[in-house]
Amino acid sequence: MTGHIDSIKTQRGDFEIQFTFDESNINYQEYLEDLKIHGLSIVTCTDCGDGLPNDSMWQYLDNAEQLVINKYGSDSSLQDKLTTLREDRYVRAMKAKFPYESKVEAYKIIDATSQEIKDKNRHLPMRR
Repeated sequence: MTGHIDSIKTQRGDFEIQFTFDESNINYQEYLEDLKIHGLSIVTCTDCGDGLPNDSMWQYLDNAEQLVINKYGSDSSLQDKLTTLREDRYVRAMKAKFPYESKVEAYKIIDATSQEIKDKNRHLPMRR
């Protein structure tokens, strides 16, 4: 039932390319640059792997929680995986990291985050 996402598959022209999340990989660097330019709308994902946030950026897609629910709905780890996902988003939003550099996008995440997660991360400086 579980599986770790360790690579990304992308289409470049007529070619399909698969690459790892290695910072030194030029294809991964191009992927990150494309995300900065075009946003997450260029990414689709049908499998969340082990359900833990990683460098593929699947966890920031609109359907990320649904992917986890679909895969781990009957698993006892579901709530922990959802909490980890939500906390990862909250921390990135508070730190103004991709994809939440925009205050509008960040506050959507911050406002929707449970008080429990906010309390756990109260050491983070308030976003300005």
